This record gives sequence, C-alpha cells and structure tokens, in this order.
Amino acid sequence: MHNSTLARRVLGFAALAAILAPTTASAKNIKVTTTIQAAVDAASPGDTVVVPPGTYYEGVLVTTSGLTIQGSKAAVLDASGHPYGIDVETAAPGDPPVFPGCPDLSIHGFTLEGLTIQNADDTGVFLRGVDGFRLTGTRYVDNEEYGAFPRCSRDGLIDHNSGGGGEDATVYVGVDDNVTVENNHLTNSVIGIELENTLNTKVRNNHVSGNVAGIFVIVLPGLPRTSTDNAVIENNVVKDNNLPNPFPIPPPFFDDLQLLPSGTGILNVGGDGIIIRNNVVTGNDTVGIGMIDNPFGFGPPDGSEVRSNTAKNNGLNPDPRAGGVAADLFYDGSGTGNCFAKNNFDTDFPAGIVAAFPCP
Repeated sequence: MHNSTLARRVLGFAALAAILAPTTASAKNIKVTTTIQAAVDAASPGDTVVVPPGTYYEGVLVTTSGLTIQGSKAAVLDASGHPYGIDVETAAPGDPPVFPGCPDLSIHGFTLEGLTIQNADDTGVFLRGVDGFRLTGTRYVDNEEYGAFPRCSRDGLIDHNSGGGGEDATVYVGVDDNVTVENNHLTNSVIGIELENTLNTKVRNNHVSGNVAGIFVIVLPGLPRTSTDNAVIENNVVKDNNLPNPFPIPPPFFDDLQLLPSGTGILNVGGDGIIIRNNVVTGNDTVGIGMIDNPFGFGPPDGSEVRSNTAKNNGLNPDPRAGGVAADLFYDGSGTGNCFAKNNFDTDFPAGIVAAFPCP
C-alpha cells in the first residue's frame, strides 16, 4: 500500500470518528444574570451554569441531561415557598415529593458544585430518574425535610457537603442503586445520613454529629423496593448525636421518626448485608451501633456485620423511646448470619450479645 493511500485512509477514519464521537467542543459556561432558572433554560447538554455570589429567591427545575450548576457557597439559593431548591427530573413541576413508583431513567448526568441551598419547603436538591450524578461542596441550611435526596436514581456521588437543620435527613438515599456518600460534615438534623430501600451504597469518611441519629438504615413501606441491601458504612466519625427528637412519643402514631431514639449513632433496622466497620462512634446517649428487627413487617437484618469499630461512651443517658436499651453495641438477636468482630467497646445490650454472635 502506498503511503499516500494509507494516509488518506487514516484521515478518513479520523474524520468518521470525529463525526460519530460525542463532542464537548460546543459546551459553554452560562453565567446567571437574572435567575438561575433562566440560565438553566438557556443551557444545552454539557453546559455549565455559573452562579455568581448573591441570593436567588427561586426554585429551579432541571430537565436537561449533562448539566452542571456551579458556584461558591456565597451563591445562596433561597427556596422559601418552593418544594425544592433544585429539582432534577423530567416530571412536571409541582409533583408531590412522595411517589408510589419509579420512572424510567430519563436524565443522564447532573452535577451540582457548590452553592448554599436553604429554606426549601421540602428538599434542598431532589433528583428522580437520574443516571449518573454528583452533588459536591454544597451547604444545606434549614430545608424543611431533606438536604440532598436522590430517588429512583443510580451511580451517584454525594461528597464534601455540609449543613443540616431539617426534620428528616440531610443526606437521604432512597430507592437508589450504587450511590456513594463520603467526606460530608452533617449536623443539626433529625438524621445525618439515611439509607432507605436502597441498594449497593457506600457511606464513608463522613463526620456526623449533633443530630437525633447519625447514620440510619431502614426498610419502610409504600415504596417501589421492599429491601435495603448491601451497604458498607466505614471510616466515619459519629459522635454526640443527642439532639432531642422533635416528634412526640406515640400514641398517636403518625410518622416512623417518632420511634427514633435521640442519642443514636449507627442503627440498622432490617437491612441485609450491611457492613459497619472501622467507624469511631462515641458520646451518643442511647446506643453507639445497633442492629434490630424491622417494625414494619420487612423482617430482621440478615448477613450483616459490625467489625473493627471503636464504640465508647455511648448509652450514658438513654432516650425513653429506646425501651431500656443503653449500650455501645446493641443487637436484638433477630435474623441470621449477623455477627460482631474486633470491636473496641465497653458495654453491649443485652449483656453478652456480642460474644454470642462472633464473626467466623
């Protein structure tokens, strides 16, 4: 083959590859000049919406794949009067925050980098049906229920966020798959991090303090998935989660959060394959680390382990909701394949339960 022929073929293949390959050459930065929503509406896949410092009184709907919203924490999104600060989904705005089923994955890629999001009537950032996302460097302040809430989404990273102040969880992973929650500093909410009816979650290197409960794993009714499976909770600092529970002790019963004792460090309520390891859990007034049966009929934890944690000075001032439980490590003995190994602790409840269920 002559060199000129080879060169033409190489150039031809290169031209074809350039046509077929996705391009980011046209991606652009769009600076917010009026509202964040106006900039989002003007954006195309791959674009970055840049939010200058200032306060923006609005709720933002994102229905375009591949967008990034970026700004410093001095860029404040005040969502007073709106259910969400940022709502990432293709459903019509105004849909209720609780849904009976999961939609198809319709948004492919979303990044939020920075900003302070505050005062939403429900959730700071809500994602539904999102495939591939990152929520990083955001401060969540006094959103009514949740800070960051991906639902029916997958392949996400929630990292380097801070704040709290809501009546549920600051980071709430619900009905998702393959989400990592790491390097967040969360305080002053009912729950720091909650895993609910979700799969394949990693919770690591977070600092969670000053909540009613630090890290909470549960299976709840009325959701598209009926289990919480395969989570690794590791290398977190979970301390002094002794905020009083704002919900009254039942009766009457109207919310599952009424049952949650103040002073809870890490609690697994019926999750399967939940690995809790290498955490430092201290100063939680009721329990450091616990595993219990699910009160909503989804069964006990199975195949879970508590390994190589430091759990000290927990259970010194227990909440009456705990029914007499007060310990560094607690297990009600339910389920199969659950075990303890190599933990540094002083007290367990019932006494001797840890020795009775050693890991192989």
